[in-house]
Amino acid sequence: MRVASREYIGKKVDLQKLADSIEEFFANQGYETQSAKGPDGWIIQARKTGILRELLAAGRAFTVTITGEPQNFKVSIGIGQWLQNIGVTVLESLALSPLVAFVEIPLSLWSFEIERKFWEFVEKEVELGI
Repeated sequence: MRVASREYIGKKVDLQKLADSIEEFFANQGYETQSAKGPDGWIIQARKTGILRELLAAGRAFTVTITGEPQNFKVSIGIGQWLQNIGVTVLESLALSPLVAFVEIPLSLWSFEIERKFWEFVEKEVELGI
């Protein structure tokens, strides 16, 4: 899956609420989630659990970053390594972009479908002005 990003200009959105909503979106789809706020934004990770999934996915997770200000911000999603100490990692980073090393995995209908649902959800939340 490639890294996909969207920028939102001129919106007034509570970015903490957006991050919480994105984490809830993945949790409602049956994903284990974790998130942290750092000095440059938020990072949310979501992964399916189970022995077979862990063997095949090798610690990979959907990784979402939110950076910017409530009026102008950027949301990115990709596949990255599950971070063991996400809070510490984010707080020690200078910027979220270099922190998240997105990994390449074979594209699948599954990842495209999740990405499609994710963007529909984010667009709705932004339009509602959460």
